[in-house]
Amino acid sequence: MKLGDRLKFARLMKGLTQEETAEGIISVSYLSKIENNQVIPSQEVLEWLFRRLDIRPGGNETMPSWFEWVMSWYKAMTNRDVPAAREMYETVKERCEQSGDAEAMIYFQLMRIRYLLLLGDKKGAETAAQSVRDWYGSLSDDMRYYYWKFFGLLYYCQEKYDDALHCYQKAEELLKGEWKTSGEEADLAYLSALACSRLWKWFQCLHYAERALTLSQAEYDLRRSAECHVLLAICHRRCGEIDKAVDHCLLAQKAARMVDDRRLLGIVEHNLGHLKGMKRQYREAVQHYENSLIYKEDAPLDSRLITLLSLVRVHCDAKHYRKASMAVEEGWKQLEQAPNGASEHYEYYLHFSIYRLLLSADDERLERLLKQEAIPYFQKKKEYDDASLYAEYLADCYMRRRQYKQAAQYYQLSCSLLRTQTGV
Repeated sequence: MKLGDRLKFARLMKGLTQEETAEGIISVSYLSKIENNQVIPSQEVLEWLFRRLDIRPGGNETMPSWFEWVMSWYKAMTNRDVPAAREMYETVKERCEQSGDAEAMIYFQLMRIRYLLLLGDKKGAETAAQSVRDWYGSLSDDMRYYYWKFFGLLYYCQEKYDDALHCYQKAEELLKGEWKTSGEEADLAYLSALACSRLWKWFQCLHYAERALTLSQAEYDLRRSAECHVLLAICHRRCGEIDKAVDHCLLAQKAARMVDDRRLLGIVEHNLGHLKGMKRQYREAVQHYENSLIYKEDAPLDSRLITLLSLVRVHCDAKHYRKASMAVEEGWKQLEQAPNGASEHYEYYLHFSIYRLLLSADDERLERLLKQEAIPYFQKKKEYDDASLYAEYLADCYMRRRQYKQAAQYYQLSCSLLRTQTGV
């Protein structure tokens, strides 16, 4: 970081204006030139400015100490090691503050965005990111890399997938220099693949996921390799290559077992259940979903609910309606037991309400729910798979009541939503 950038950042961190900083030392215009790296002040002026801004002379000499702590903290976050990241937070903050180095505090504030996202505090991360925006002009290329990467993560968590992919691509342009590692390249490629998958950009998703897999395997990173195999399985499933998708899931399962990662094993079993259901191998599909629920016992609620919903659907496809009803009631039970479960997980409230009415043959209430709430909601969320399926359910409902004009209208909507999803 250049001297002027370091001084400017230190001033901003202390909440001082240029007038307050320059008073009694130099003119405001001269300070402005220093901050813009247009002039180099005398040693005497520099010492006075350092005193006013509480900058320790030679602060950069302490960089190896604080920088190692920052990067260790970052690695814990990348590995999703929440306990380790929590434990290191105060130590890293203290070391960066005590270093007297503006660069240290910039790195801390950047990494804090990632930390808050790891904890699921999206509002806190958004506030932290907003303050970092003001410093962008003072950031080095290395810092800008993390800036774009973490903004991409924030946008992804906010379901702004186009913005997330744009940020990841900006970060990719800055991923260079001696500090670049295969692990960092793999992580960014994997995040880019995730964003592409959400945008249904399957060829781009395959490109990034395969690159992430190659780099992860070179680093013997089994956990990330398993995640890449899962993503590749989803890509191949969307492309209609079911057998390839199963192969990738089995490879993911093997890697996840080697590192004993229950979170990953739950995801793999869920995806195997989906694939077996598509092949109409319903007994195997049910077994995989039930295995997934065992692994997800301590997982976040939405992770358990999506598997319960999939279990309901595969039971319905297999015409095992009693078992489907039992899975619906289990979903309702988990929603009711969670604080603000129905409001915070509204989409699952809709899903399980639909299947409860469908399985009880309450067509009148089912029609109202699908038409007035569910289909518009999932269309607005761009969850076209669900919107299409529920449009088909509504069309079936009209067919049972011999309202053929309305049935044709919603069958047509269902097909239109599928085309929107696939981009055809």
